[in-house]
Amino acid sequence: MQALSSLINKHGNPDILIDSFNIKFKRYAIWGFHEVLEYNHKGLFLNNNLIDENWEIFLQKTINRWKHENKFNPIACAGFLSYEFKDQIYPHINFQHSVNKNFPYFWFCRPKLIEEYSLDLNEPNIDPKGNLKIKKDILNQSKYSDKINQIKNYLKNGDVYQINFTDFKFFNSNTKNSFNLYQILRFLSKPEEGVFLKTEKFDILSCSPESFLKVKDGIIETSPIKGTRPSISNREQDNKLKNDLKNSTKDKAEHLMIVDLLRNDLGKICDIGSINIDKLYDIKTFKTIHHMITKISGKLKPTISEVDIFKALFPGGSITGAPKESAMKIIDELESKSRNIYTGSFGYITPNNDMSFNICIRTLLKIHDQYEYGIGGGIVWDSISEDEWFEAQQKSKILEPLL
Repeated sequence: MQALSSLINKHGNPDILIDSFNIKFKRYAIWGFHEVLEYNHKGLFLNNNLIDENWEIFLQKTINRWKHENKFNPIACAGFLSYEFKDQIYPHINFQHSVNKNFPYFWFCRPKLIEEYSLDLNEPNIDPKGNLKIKKDILNQSKYSDKINQIKNYLKNGDVYQINFTDFKFFNSNTKNSFNLYQILRFLSKPEEGVFLKTEKFDILSCSPESFLKVKDGIIETSPIKGTRPSISNREQDNKLKNDLKNSTKDKAEHLMIVDLLRNDLGKICDIGSINIDKLYDIKTFKTIHHMITKISGKLKPTISEVDIFKALFPGGSITGAPKESAMKIIDELESKSRNIYTGSFGYITPNNDMSFNICIRTLLKIHDQYEYGIGGGIVWDSISEDEWFEAQQKSKILEPLL
């Protein structure tokens, strides 16, 4: 198996990277697409040709065909669901941000050249400084506090138990090569669930730590993240921060709400009695952050398809709040813009029905030579607005070396 740098020397920069610094995960680079299926506000398109069919039926039919046509390859299908894909799953909800015209509901491709690559820890020979210049920051503390207070009114009235609130940072960049930017970011953050995608209209650079779903041999698992503390260089203080998260009653209560939500979501598509919880409240450390994570798994019913799985689980409960439908309505009211790829999901499907999809957090989206970076956090009744604002800023620390 070759290193990524060797493959780039041979084939040029990839169009897709399925990336991870977890030695247990597979890593794939993709060059070129046989076909692209995109669903946007104008309709369903296969290779830019309008398809006059129901999106659910045609998407599943296309995935099945690609699994057959790529049956000797490790990946049959790769692509993403944007957060606004929820509009199609919940058509009875009138989301105001559904008027967004700039980004697909979903985008999938059948790859041409697919190469698995080895994990290489060598730093890229690219200077990170000055690659990004901040154009617009998230809300200031006062306005952020106003949003938190609005959420608390909903919590007080019993409309929801938790809301994941998102705001955005916007950046300009002096580099035209978004893959170079991703190479810097991947080395800085060492993502578990990283992804790069380059298209003619937009680029996605995701250094996500969070898995949305994995399917292997008919077993599905999801690993929600809920609960955050900064990770710092002073070991003694860092251990205190980690233990503070581990023993936090607030964070455990917030986390358990999402675990219960996802257990219920899995119950729609899994055999009765097959759902298990593993390592409840586990603490994992990433480059700049500690997170609380739990793994939930179940055995899929034999008749369940990929589209069934998307419809049952999407959007991920960790990035909406609970109950999911009520949380999404409030999110739509409070947030200033469409989330696009942020808190959507990118991944791949194999010819033998296995799947691996992330949740697109810690993710830059390039549209019209501007990068947007979503930052979200779960808000509950005892959330302190100042702490939530600082946590939001901490989630963009990984970008600081590029400013």
